[in-house]
Amino acid sequence: MKAGISRAELVEAYSMSAVQEVYGGPLALTNLKWILGTRGDIWVIRGDLEPHVHNAKGFVAPYLFKRVEAKMRECPGHSLFDGVGPSSLEAHHFFAQLYGRRMVFVVAREDELPPHVASWQNTEIIRADEIAEWGYVRKQAEVLHTRKDIIPLRQAEYGAWAMARIGNRVVRELEARRVRPDASVWVAASGSNLWGIGGKLKDRFSSETILVTKTVHVERGDLYDENKMRTRAREMLRQYSFRNPSVSISEADFRVSPLHMVLPSLSLLRLVAYTGKPGLDQVDVVTDAERERVQEHLRLSGFDWTGTTAMALVKAIQLANEGKTVVAMVYGVNQN
Repeated sequence: MKAGISRAELVEAYSMSAVQEVYGGPLALTNLKWILGTRGDIWVIRGDLEPHVHNAKGFVAPYLFKRVEAKMRECPGHSLFDGVGPSSLEAHHFFAQLYGRRMVFVVAREDELPPHVASWQNTEIIRADEIAEWGYVRKQAEVLHTRKDIIPLRQAEYGAWAMARIGNRVVRELEARRVRPDASVWVAASGSNLWGIGGKLKDRFSSETILVTKTVHVERGDLYDENKMRTRAREMLRQYSFRNPSVSISEADFRVSPLHMVLPSLSLLRLVAYTGKPGLDQVDVVTDAERERVQEHLRLSGFDWTGTTAMALVKAIQLANEGKTVVAMVYGVNQN
């Protein structure tokens, strides 16, 4: 089983204009303006209300499974496979049970999984041997190279393609409310929301697409320089080859957030290395103190949402306080 998809396949997977289907399931949007006391509106897409797993990955997973239905019929004894964080672990497991399929997961060695995962049937969890995203990527490549009994779901490559259907629905919902967003704010791993929803908003409303990170800042002008973006992506791809990466992130930090603290998703880097187009207008760093302050405010208001959600809302609040209308994602319910 090959470890990745071709250049042409990857570029096509991130071509959001090719996806015209509109998600028809339940979808809620909430305006946080009155809760957070901002001048402008903050419309959040309620991943925490996704009916199956209460996180945004529940929107993505069914389309990933549907994409490989023919392969499942062809190989009835094969397990489904993906590399995941805790939210995708829950979503993929839920839909694997609906299909009656065994699931094989690679997870980062630092990830702390919910205790109930130990009781799951027909589930194999393979831990990465090495640190954070380096070990996670290597272990996936190893499994893809050595296992002949798996069908990859490939969330990293096709997550945005899956989420674009939700992006089309969000555009429709905002238009029905006569809302025209100035910006959308995201936290990216595979870029499912960033490209699948943010890209759709940009196409329809010319809104700015903003990424928040824990460690990485990019000058705004550089994001529009395709040569600089290609060079930067290729440099980051080379860093994935380091056996003993030198990073300023502590082991404790990696336990809190083991993936993509230093390097973006391999698939996103490949895409930018090919095209020079990151799909972004701005990249800003959000500190832990800022995130914790917003998360506590949300808890006091009755919303116990993830730290990832709070990260995005730090920047969303700043923009809304300038009078702008902003869209963000509620990535899920806090599991701690």
